[in-house]
Amino acid sequence: MSSLPDQAAKPRGRPALFDRDRVLDELVLLMWRRGYAAATQEEMLAVTGLSSSTLYRSFGTKADILRSALERYLAWSDQMFAPLEQGHKGVQDVCAFLAHLRALLDGPMRTAGCLVWNTTQDPINSDPQIKALTDQHMQRLHHGLTAALRRAADAGQLPPSTTTHLANTLRAGVLGIQARARANDLTDAIAMLHGLQAIMETLTQTR
Repeated sequence: MSSLPDQAAKPRGRPALFDRDRVLDELVLLMWRRGYAAATQEEMLAVTGLSSSTLYRSFGTKADILRSALERYLAWSDQMFAPLEQGHKGVQDVCAFLAHLRALLDGPMRTAGCLVWNTTQDPINSDPQIKALTDQHMQRLHHGLTAALRRAADAGQLPPSTTTHLANTLRAGVLGIQARARANDLTDAIAMLHGLQAIMETLTQTR
């Protein structure tokens, strides 16, 4: 009787025959544009060019795909948060952040809103792993705005007493802008953004 083949010597599955980063980018854009609940399997297969077996074998369940998409989206957000977290110019750092937001409203994903904000409106956000990622992004927004405004106050650009309230006001405005963009009312979203920019200009002119 012959022995069974040595399973340890056999490769564990086939190597991926697709560009995983490209495919994940397409999944991020789909989830961002359509939303978790609305994005269908057929759409995921269409944008990735994968079979259903390859898609789910490579990325897991639909919830797993969203988690990977959120992780990639949070990494993409580094550029947007850089002025708040790494800047040294106070008010100008906040203005640079708002300018980045305006660029998004002028770009191809202008009516997609924010993938994180969209996800928080979906029951999937009750998944602990998903919620940890959305909370991380929201906290980053809060902490980034607060840090930049504190630098502005330290530089004498703003009254120290305004830091906390202004950070919350800006945060509420940013989320509102993203919500209006998601509702396909870009005119209102841009008007709200102009309002935030005017607040920053007014406060610095009074110093």
